[in-house]
Amino acid sequence: MNSTSLVQLLIHRLGPRNVSLDHIPGLVRNVLQIISDGGFFTTRLVNGRLEQLGWGPEILDETSFQLIVCILESEWGYRSRRYNLGSTEQLGQQIEDSQGRRSP
Repeated sequence: MNSTSLVQLLIHRLGPRNVSLDHIPGLVRNVLQIISDGGFFTTRLVNGRLEQLGWGPEILDETSFQLIVCILESEWGYRSRRYNLGSTEQLGQQIEDSQGRRSP
């Protein structure tokens, strides 16, 4: 899946959470600031830190967090050290499921 598709899926997932297109780049930058030093991150921890930065409560779900990390890795050259995300295969399955496709 290319990065354009990842961004489109992220936009689709964040829309119902009332994150406008104009705010998505700032959200991605804030997530990068939170995880850039490495460590173990849960979606709950990242959401708590985002809320301290002025974002609404629980702005990210697990898939949105995974998508942001994938975008950071593919577009911005960020290399994650450790976080609580599933394997790339699991992310691919979640993306397919959210788009209404199923793997055989």
